[in-house]
Amino acid sequence: MRHTALLSLFTLSLWICLTNYVGAQPSTESPRNQYELLLKQFAKDQAEYAKRLEAAPDRAAQTKLFRESSPYPVFAGRFLELAKKHPTDAAAYDCLLWIVRNAECGPLCEAPYSQAVEMLARHYAQHKDGERCFDAMLESAFLSSAKYLEAVFAKHPDRDVRGRAGYQLAMFLKQYCATMDRLREQPENAKNAELFMGPALVKTLTTTDPAPLLRQAEEVLDRVRKEYALVEYKDSFLVKLAERELFEMRHLAIGKSIPEIDGEDTAGNKLKLSDYRGKVVVLVFWGTWCGHCVAMLPQERALVKKYADQPFALLGINNDQDRAKLKPFFEKQQITWPSFADATDTISTLWNIKGWPAVFVVDAKGVIRHRGLRGEPLNRAVEQLVKEAKAAN
Repeated sequence: MRHTALLSLFTLSLWICLTNYVGAQPSTESPRNQYELLLKQFAKDQAEYAKRLEAAPDRAAQTKLFRESSPYPVFAGRFLELAKKHPTDAAAYDCLLWIVRNAECGPLCEAPYSQAVEMLARHYAQHKDGERCFDAMLESAFLSSAKYLEAVFAKHPDRDVRGRAGYQLAMFLKQYCATMDRLREQPENAKNAELFMGPALVKTLTTTDPAPLLRQAEEVLDRVRKEYALVEYKDSFLVKLAERELFEMRHLAIGKSIPEIDGEDTAGNKLKLSDYRGKVVVLVFWGTWCGHCVAMLPQERALVKKYADQPFALLGINNDQDRAKLKPFFEKQQITWPSFADATDTISTLWNIKGWPAVFVVDAKGVIRHRGLRGEPLNRAVEQLVKEAKAAN
């Protein structure tokens, strides 16, 4: 009897110990473990999907695969579901961050992306690592990104993070409007975008009025410039970055009168932009080091030749540092039009040029009518504006 009682007591004690031990171990069903499992599953599915894309015979087949077989929308939904079940768990933030960082522009992606951004804005606007979302959101085609950036700008306890959030908010709105402009100006681009984005998103991008968004971006930049001037960002200060962006928005947007440029050409001769008023001007920031710039030279030569006796001028803004090397290059490439010398990047910095070639198309009245055009869209724009200039005379 006594041995039986001792055995029962021992068994009970062992069971309690084992229960406590098992309970102390990480559960395979914990939010963190579920998150890690989803990452592994996605990596496997993504690798298989990439092989299918590579094997697709043409663009149409790739587009069909993207819209029907991309693993992102499925896994975005799974990560979102996990975040909703455990909104206060640390894994929830990682789930939402995954959705934002891996977002695609397909029609099935907007809903999970927007919901993820809403949760981030509601629960994580004050998160210590809140800036991890910024760069991914800057590239997004979904306007909902602004909600999170607005929330961080308003609520984050760290002043520097608030300043950078404001700057990123303005940059997102500016870039979103630039995407709308490109799709509206180049219908062929809109048709190609529909293949991946779907017609609903492209319609939104091509019919939304950008003016309120641009006003918001300008207001935010003005606040950032005044209130967060000395906050550091990417080897600079927000005051400098904001001032460049404000100059571009206020003086270089489509519909604005082109600012004066008064300087020298690459041969040392005086050159002034306003001297070409009355002509359609294609103004190109370029350099011999820029492959895309050099590739554009045949089109530029063709434009100069076609409109030789008409109200048209092509002007460059060249930032090569060694002028002596330019003369033989000009001769070899048959460059007969002048270029402003900008070896110190004074003009390109003021004009906030971030990529070369940068193209401005200006009408005969000195008003910027197009930006960023190349190829056939540029040819069409010049033809139309030259017709307008000739009709006005």
